Amino acid sequence: MKLAPKLLIIAVAVMAVPALMNAECPGKCSGACVMEKGDAFVKSVPENMMFLMPSEKIAEMIDAGKMHFMVLDIRSPKSYSEGHIEGSVNIPLTTLVEKMNSIPKDKRITVVCTIDTNSAFAVAVLRMNGYNAWVVEGGIPGWQNSGLPLVR
Repeated sequence: MKLAPKLLIIAVAVMAVPALMNAECPGKCSGACVMEKGDAFVKSVPENMMFLMPSEKIAEMIDAGKMHFMVLDIRSPKSYSEGHIEGSVNIPLTTLVEKMNSIPKDKRITVVCTIDTNSAFAVAVLRMNGYNAWVVEGGIPGWQNSGLPLVR
């Protein structure tokens, strides 16, 4: 079942609040700062495909040698080792909040997983923390269905 992109983004934004409370307010506030970030995020959801980026566009940027973006693969290390997008960085979703400081804020972050829901959750968390993050539309299966290669 495929959710409408806007509904998906709003749903994951709501789910992201506890993760943000751990990242931003570890016992230091009532959570109001996190709720403000969540509200600002939901209001910022654009009409331009709801933070979805097609695989083909990312492949073009990789082929052109563009360095202004990063492919963040949030799958498990095992799944990543079985095949990933060339040049991608593996930070499993379960460690995203604790490793967020290793992700550059000066680049566009394109997030890939097996399913878009996990990527959307990661994008919501990243965007609420000031990152320019986008979901790789269709995830790894969408990448492969577009005829694009994975490396091992």
